[in-house]
Amino acid sequence: MREMTKGVAKAAAKEEVTYVFLVKDTEKGAALSAAQRKKEVDGVNTIVKKEGGQCRLFSTKGAPYDFVSVIAGISPAAAIRIAAEIEKRGTVKATLIPGVEVYSEP
Repeated sequence: MREMTKGVAKAAAKEEVTYVFLVKDTEKGAALSAAQRKKEVDGVNTIVKKEGGQCRLFSTKGAPYDFVSVIAGISPAAAIRIAAEIEKRGTVKATLIPGVEVYSEP
């Protein structure tokens, strides 16, 4: 598992695919309490760890998406399983974007 850090990326890590999940609340998701949201986030984080990855979640208030999740250290199949887990409760829709790092600030 690659550690997600700021600064110069290791040469080997540059070939690793990082997955960006653009997440938008459904009507059901917009009505969640803070406790319910935390439970959902914790559930997704558990599956990411089970798949051997590391996740960072960002709130994007005022943007076209409600959350952006960046997950590294997982396989393409794991990314698909995680996307399915994210959407299975019907509270959000996720768009999955794979990417390879091309620049890291020193």
